[in-house]
Amino acid sequence: LTSRDSWATIGSNGGTEPTNLTIRILQDITDNFSEERSLGQGAYGKVYKGVHENGEKIAVKLLHNNMQVIDDKLFKQEFTNLMMLNHENIIRLVGYCYETQHQHMEFQGKIIFGEMIYKALCFEYMHKGSLQKHLYEETQGLDWDKRYKIIKGTCEGLKYLHEGFKEPIYHLDLKPENILLDEYMMPKLADFGLSKLFGEEQTRVTQSPLGTIGYMPHEYLFKGIVSKKVDIFSLGVVMIKIITGPKGHSRSAEMPYEEFLDEVQENWRNRFQATLSSSQPLEGYCQQVNICTKIALSCMETDRHKRPTILDIIDKLNETETMIDEVNFHC
Repeated sequence: LTSRDSWATIGSNGGTEPTNLTIRILQDITDNFSEERSLGQGAYGKVYKGVHENGEKIAVKLLHNNMQVIDDKLFKQEFTNLMMLNHENIIRLVGYCYETQHQHMEFQGKIIFGEMIYKALCFEYMHKGSLQKHLYEETQGLDWDKRYKIIKGTCEGLKYLHEGFKEPIYHLDLKPENILLDEYMMPKLADFGLSKLFGEEQTRVTQSPLGTIGYMPHEYLFKGIVSKKVDIFSLGVVMIKIITGPKGHSRSAEMPYEEFLDEVQENWRNRFQATLSSSQPLEGYCQQVNICTKIALSCMETDRHKRPTILDIIDKLNETETMIDEVNFHC
């Protein structure tokens, strides 16, 4: 297949089967993985923007070659996880590369052939980048409607993972860097390298907890206990940062509960008063902010049994939407 032919098949089967792409094609569309095309870097690989000659874009995650066994396991794990997933709030896998090349080199005066193994995952391109770039305090940055849309979409993506299968999938690395935004600010969960599929026994103990410090609960970090409530804790931290900015989590930890709620409420009320038209339901939006903040704080309970389920959370969010709709109707 030429670059043109392979690219033409991406997503043409309804997004169910990713296209097998050669490393040559990926080199062509990323300017040989140039720094100018770099979108970001993680522990296990680097992501580049791939641009076809017709202007279409994809994101290419090229995995490092320096940890062959771990690298191979993570590649297969993420590929397997992504092949199962089909939801508007989950990043879509559109292509992949798993290719071995034998390249000649000189070793101790002799010409030998060494193996170069290339592994890459290709995703739909997310125009607005990661959520991390859009986190601001209450007084600036994204308006409430956009923040709420990101909160709701993130929750819907997590609901699909936890409740959409016979056996739940745990993300285990939910954080702003792994929530990507399309051109309409629709959030999509990404980076499923650490995700786990669990059977009927839905609480497990792992010998080697991984993830990101600050987004992981005590029982996971220190006891290796894995359950849906690990993702719920991470969701709480993410929600607090969406509502109150990158320092919101530390602010909530340092202040008494009611004082933090009052401060967040006052900051958003001031912003609403400055930006909402007289016909928009100020009190309804203030209530929605308050409920979202309380949900986020409840997700971060030290005792995992006190944290809500994703179904509880979405029910409460839906109630706030109904409340605002009713206020709008009577205005």
